[in-house]
Amino acid sequence: MAAVSLNTFKAMLRVDFEADDALLVFYLDAAQAFIERHTRRHLSTSSKTIVLREWPTAEVTLPFPPFQSITSISYRDTDGATQSLTTSNYEVETDGALPRVRFYGSLPDLHDEIPRVTIVWSAGYTASTLPHDLQLAVMRLAGTFYMNPEAVSMLNLVQVPFGVRAVIDNYACPTLSGGAPE
Repeated sequence: MAAVSLNTFKAMLRVDFEADDALLVFYLDAAQAFIERHTRRHLSTSSKTIVLREWPTAEVTLPFPPFQSITSISYRDTDGATQSLTTSNYEVETDGALPRVRFYGSLPDLHDEIPRVTIVWSAGYTASTLPHDLQLAVMRLAGTFYMNPEAVSMLNLVQVPFGVRAVIDNYACPTLSGGAPE
């Protein structure tokens, strides 16, 4: 799902013809991808997967907020069959910048082969929860790509203003190792 519809973007640009639609969609996708990389957030809902070699000793941090829900936690039992972990063996904590899955209780024994534990979750904003300033940042950046396809304007030979950085810096999440955004 795109963070911004083509019709909304065309209205912002005041483009009333269809000849550039494919190019506008390309720029919207590129702008969304850039903002997702910079903020480490997904602007539209998607499914994410982490595969672990063993049960974690305490918790697993899930990247790519905002967190929606756990889809499944599965594991390979000692016979090699895939089983689902019951919700009585884990909880999701969402009080920090990144959600964490905490495991507890008596966890089942795992098969000797890899992969052994798979966590699948849904992350990203829904169409109704995506903040308006992030939608505007996508449109501004995509509009800059469209109106100034070069990094430098040939009229005055200065770098084209990046106008969206002030917005997206406010949404930037730490990396799993705690690093700052790029």
